[in-house]
Amino acid sequence: MLRYPIRRLTSTSSILYAIPKKNKLPPRPKWLIKEEEIEENFIKGGRGPGGQKINKTNSKVQLTHKPTGIVVTCQATRSQEQNRKKAREILALKLDDLYNPETSRNTVVAERAQKVKQSKTKKSNRKYRAINEAKEAEKARLLEEEQKLMEELATQDGETLTKQKGVEDDDDEFDKFIKSAKVDLNEIKIK
Repeated sequence: MLRYPIRRLTSTSSILYAIPKKNKLPPRPKWLIKEEEIEENFIKGGRGPGGQKINKTNSKVQLTHKPTGIVVTCQATRSQEQNRKKAREILALKLDDLYNPETSRNTVVAERAQKVKQSKTKKSNRKYRAINEAKEAEKARLLEEEQKLMEELATQDGETLTKQKGVEDDDDEFDKFIKSAKVDLNEIKIK
């Protein structure tokens, strides 16, 4: 089996967790494709963009890599040349994944996408945590205001109750007087 060179990404530990920039990604591995190892066929396209013309022309490209047996088909456009170019790129990426699984372009792109997603999730969580903390602070403030208002009402009610107790005390004294008063109803004559 033919051996291809293994690429290694070198990075320092501080940059290891950083999100690689799009323009700093590994290059597309076109050097892995050797034209003598490829069998190229042109097929009539059955699906995809292009309308009726794709059913009449051989614009779909099928590449077979002889040493590995990988088959790639491409019918991205109506143009045979563009499909040939795209098929070779796809085959090169698949070979890169096969020979260099840890450092292949697809792996680095997938890791970048995952880190971008994690970064967005962290940012979103920070945002909503701040919003929730603000809501909780507002609730606590409103609760304190409500408690102060209740205390004020309680003190006002207490003052009112003491005033009412004075009235009730008068009523109690009157009731006591009535009960203690001895009146003989026989002696009272009604005119």
